[in-house]
This record gives sequence, C-alpha cells and structure tokens, in this order.
Amino acid sequence: MNNNSSNFTTTAPIPCASDYVLSEFKRIVEGWVLSSICLFGICGNLLTCVILSNSRMRESSTNIYLLALSFVNTLVLIGFFLSHGLRSILYDYNLYCTNIYSNPMTTLYESFYARIFLFIFPIHITCILMSIYLTASVALDRFALICLPHKIQKYRTQRHSIKIILAVCLFCVVYCLPFWFEFTHKEDVTNGSNKTSQTKRAITMSEFGKHPLFRLLMRKYLYFIFVFLFPLSILIFCKTCIIRRLITIHKKKRLLGTNTNKRHRSSNAITLLLLSIVFVFLITQFPYFIFNVLYSIKGPSYLSKSSTRFYLGINNVLSVINASSAFILYSFFGERFREMILVIFCCKNLDRSGSSCRTSRQSPVSRLSIISPLIKRNSSCVLSLPLVIRKKKQKESCMLPNEEEEKDVNKKMVLLEKSLRTYDNVRCSVSK
Repeated sequence: MNNNSSNFTTTAPIPCASDYVLSEFKRIVEGWVLSSICLFGICGNLLTCVILSNSRMRESSTNIYLLALSFVNTLVLIGFFLSHGLRSILYDYNLYCTNIYSNPMTTLYESFYARIFLFIFPIHITCILMSIYLTASVALDRFALICLPHKIQKYRTQRHSIKIILAVCLFCVVYCLPFWFEFTHKEDVTNGSNKTSQTKRAITMSEFGKHPLFRLLMRKYLYFIFVFLFPLSILIFCKTCIIRRLITIHKKKRLLGTNTNKRHRSSNAITLLLLSIVFVFLITQFPYFIFNVLYSIKGPSYLSKSSTRFYLGINNVLSVINASSAFILYSFFGERFREMILVIFCCKNLDRSGSSCRTSRQSPVSRLSIISPLIKRNSSCVLSLPLVIRKKKQKESCMLPNEEEEKDVNKKMVLLEKSLRTYDNVRCSVSK
C-alpha cells in the first residue's frame, strides 16, 4: 500500500540546491517512465478483461480470479498515473524553488490534484489491497487444484469464485475506511497587490490521521498483519507446495514412462502462468513491503531523507511493472489466451467449425479407438449413428478442455465407450 503521505503536503519545503538530482530523478523515472508503463499496462489489462470475459474463458474458476485481478490492476495503474506520473511530469520544480521563500506558487495540475486527492488516495490504496488479496486468491485456487484435487474440487466453481472475490473486495473496503479521514484540506487566504484575495488549498494530515491510535493500528500493527505478513505467507506457502507437487508428479511420470498429452501441457502452462504472476508479485512488491514496514516504525519523518525518496520512486515503478505485467504473462504462457485474441480481434477461425480448437478434426471415434480396439473394429456401426447425434458429438469434441474436464476426462471417455457399445449391440441385434 502506498504510504508516501508526506508527498502530498506542501509544507516544510526542502532546499532546492541539494534536491536538484532528486527532482530530475522524479521527473524522468516517476514521470515519464512510470507514465509510459502505466499507459501500456492499462491498455493490456483492458484487453485482458475483454478476452477473459468471453464465455469460453469464464468456464474456468481461475480465469474468474484473473479477470477480477486484471480489472483491479487497471484501477491501480490509473491511480499511479494520476498521483505520480502526471504529477511528476507537470510539476514545475523551478517555479517551486524560485518562490519557496516568498509566495509559494503551484501549477494548475497541483491545484487540480489538491481537489481530487482526498478521493483518489483512499480508493487507490483500497485497489492496491484488493490486488494483493486477489493474487493470494489465485495462488490458493491453484494450490487447491494441484495439491488438493479431490478434497476442495467441489468448491472450485464460478459461483464460489465470485463469492470469494466479493468477500475480498468487501474486506478491503472495510479495512481502508479509516484512510478516508486521514487527510484534509487546508486553505490559505493571501492578499494580493491589487487588494484581491487568493485562496490556496494545501493537503495536510487531519486530527484523526494524527491520532496516536490511528498511527499505531492502521500504519503499524494492522498493516504488518493484514497487508504484509498474512498475504505474503499465503503466497510463499502456496508457491512452495505447488512447485514441490509438480516436481513429484514429474518424477512419477518419468519413472512410469508416461508421455504428457496436450491436456496436461495446457494445465502445466496455466500453472506456470500463475507461478510467474506470483513470482513477479513477490519480486516487485517485497521492496515496497519493506519500505512500508520501515515507514510504519519511523513515521512520516522517514520520508525527509533524499535516499528514502529515491527508494520510494523505484518502488513505485516496480509496483507499476507488477500491475502491468499480466498481459505479457498471459500472452506468453496462455495458448488458449492467444487463440482467443485471434478469434476475437483478427476474426480468424482455426478450423472449419469456427472454433479455436486445433484438434477438432479428430472424430470422437478415432479418439476412442486409441483406448478401445473393440470400438475400432465396430466403427461401421458407430458411424451409422443419426446425423444429429454425430454432429453433437463432433461439436462437443471441438470444445477446448477446461480445468474441470481435465479431472473427469477418463470417466467421460469410459461412459461414452459404454454407450457406444450398447448402441452397437442394439443395432446389431435389430439387424439380425
């Protein structure tokens, strides 16, 4: 969560000569670099939301979490763009330095930012907290699929996923309610040379925000427990268990000499995608966690050092990279995600039936013949099924496998094989 609260006050100015390097650093890194990453991430996350909201992609409970995470990350990037990117680019440091000891002047954007800050700041930190807990929810979802496939499988549905997402959002909103009262506006009225009064609005900490109990709970103990320790422990635990489980499965397959089919490769790609999301999150957010812990211990005076502000600027860029990396990771690891991009935006059908499935040309009979030689011998009887039933079977075989199908594919194949045998026996008996 963003705790750089003293960034928003215009009191206690810093000597400009010693902070020239810092001002240029903020203009380039927190201004142009951060804004460019934000714009790219906003476009990528919106595109991800469009693809994951497709009816085929919503079949998986994991994609429901990823859809919510992409949407929240879009809001996080908009908050960073308004509070850091544009502010660092448009802020006139020379104007600030020349008037620092006389009549301080502010740019037009600073006046606009002072008006919207009381709304942007609590919404922004609420979205950041949602992003943290949704990432933990994704890790738990994959942990349940890989490490506890039979015990918690019945809870991995769209309805339960939506309920968990709503519960996470409600918790984050309730937790961040006190931050709406942390800051307030302070208006300074000055008389100009032509007997006109000018009102300048500054952002300062309110009496509620200065209260020792608020600083102790919201900025120290509760932050350390609910924002740092708890979600970080979930992420590390789930990632460790998933990696150990995958290594064990890989060793067993090597000992048995089992080849990995396309379904398992697709599942492994999704697992690698989620592990990469967790890995990028830990790498980019851990320095921010350390900064916020130090800030909660030392208080706002911790930001008075130039080295701390350099460190904070780098942490802001890392947080923006984390929120913007989802589209790149989805495109790299998600084969189905890439196929949906072609179908939705390029108007391409990857097979004759208009589906993005690449294996739909293989009929259900040819798939079953690999398992059952009996069906292969009696395929003439099977091929004489009514045309409507055959088309229905072909349509079902063209559907892309989701995570639920991966679990009960053997059961479905056995049931289909039995039904085909029954139909074959009935038809042969009638023909006699």
